[in-house]
Amino acid sequence: MLDTVAGQEWRLCRVPQSVRRKPTSSPLLDAWEDLEESESSLGIKPGDFFLLRPDGSADTDVLAYFNSASFRKLATDSQASYSADLKVFLSHLERQGIDWRDATPENILDYEHWRRRDENNLRRVEGAKFSRELAAVRRFFEWQLNRGTISASPLTVVAVRRRDGSTGFRTELQPSNVKSVRVKWLTSRAYRRWRDVGLGGYLANGTRDPKWRGRNDGRNVAMADMLWSSGLRLREGGTLLLPELPSPTGSERYLKGKVQKAVAKGATREYWIARTALRGLDSYILTTHSEAIRRAQAEGRYDEIDGMLIVTKFCKRGLVEYRDARGRAGKASLEGLDAATRQKLFTEGPGGLEPLMLWLTEAGMPMPYRTWEAVFSTANLRCAAQGVDIHCYPHMLRHSFALRMLVTLLHAFDRRLGLTPEERREYRLIFGDPWKMVQTMLGHASITTTKAHYLEPVNGIQIEMFLNGEDDEDTSVTSILHGIAESSPLVKDLAEGDA
Repeated sequence: MLDTVAGQEWRLCRVPQSVRRKPTSSPLLDAWEDLEESESSLGIKPGDFFLLRPDGSADTDVLAYFNSASFRKLATDSQASYSADLKVFLSHLERQGIDWRDATPENILDYEHWRRRDENNLRRVEGAKFSRELAAVRRFFEWQLNRGTISASPLTVVAVRRRDGSTGFRTELQPSNVKSVRVKWLTSRAYRRWRDVGLGGYLANGTRDPKWRGRNDGRNVAMADMLWSSGLRLREGGTLLLPELPSPTGSERYLKGKVQKAVAKGATREYWIARTALRGLDSYILTTHSEAIRRAQAEGRYDEIDGMLIVTKFCKRGLVEYRDARGRAGKASLEGLDAATRQKLFTEGPGGLEPLMLWLTEAGMPMPYRTWEAVFSTANLRCAAQGVDIHCYPHMLRHSFALRMLVTLLHAFDRRLGLTPEERREYRLIFGDPWKMVQTMLGHASITTTKAHYLEPVNGIQIEMFLNGEDDEDTSVTSILHGIAESSPLVKDLAEGDA
């Protein structure tokens, strides 16, 4: 179970990935003599999300949606988010004694008021979050309408004109302006200050905190530097396996790695990471990572792990060969290894079994990637306690990477090379446009996403700022970023005296 049952709340559940389970006794489980057989009869498979009514009973129409192709084709993260969003909506109706099949447009209006503006609701959300929740509810009702479960959807859809001139659709209640006003980008010096104070155990004045007792600061700093230098999503970077790390072969400043389809947002894609960040990862692997494994081996933590797969051969080009706990051999496609399966992968090391995951807990166990959100939150609290007014979360590092890369590429193309306008056009035709390059580095399917959401601070700022500024040889990417920070409240920087 993903959450505790409380009052009239629907229950959000997920079937464990393991094949065989011995559930503990509970009123719900006792009602099913064979839980696995009951789940199978409802079309529920290991790893699936689903919702149950507050009393623990199943609504077959709701379960049918979770078993549908429409829901299953979503990425695992999206399935988790949509399930949680739908749970909130169904629970709101439940508290009013309304069956979701009878929901009306007035109920949707009431839900919007409660979710966003009702002062009695201590967990109100902003427009961006509500817009995403509404998308989950709309998807559910549209599927039920197409299936014939209901005769009409309580949500009204209207046509909208996109920036590129095409026509799209959105729910009528969806806020038209859902852009977050919080900071999404950090300059290099702001990032370093947050990292050193929040994760590294330093004081605001740059000296080491004598009271710092952080045992995982090497791990945490290495992870943050990896996200900062690569632009990887949290799930992508947080589920990496040791053999997937790029191997330096020359003097390249950036090395190319690959993110597999099951943990990427879409298809398998390439990414680039700075050599300096890789050195930090190597240091973590040789110290904190190895020490955690030795402790776990000494305590027997790896002796009985449900569903463990011992990798016997790892081929970066596509296949992983393994044997299970019973010694049975098997093969799996590398691009099909999702986050949960990756946590089950082990290998035989000099001292015994070792996890194949890059990121481990202090106890030496594979670290669920969502745990990093709590690590970042703790770092933010420490920064606040030290008087450092910088707040950072994992996806902010991806945004910051995008902005930094765009400025770097523009600077390289148009300033350092000393090209004339005509030469710039020719150079870009041959080598590509910087905006398109950043899109590739982020793995976005659409350039619109890259420009509108990840590079918003440069919207409205003339590109001539990069091209026709003073021809000062000392002008650098860093100084350009500081200039952008001065003109955009969305970019967090430090004052000169604080740098």
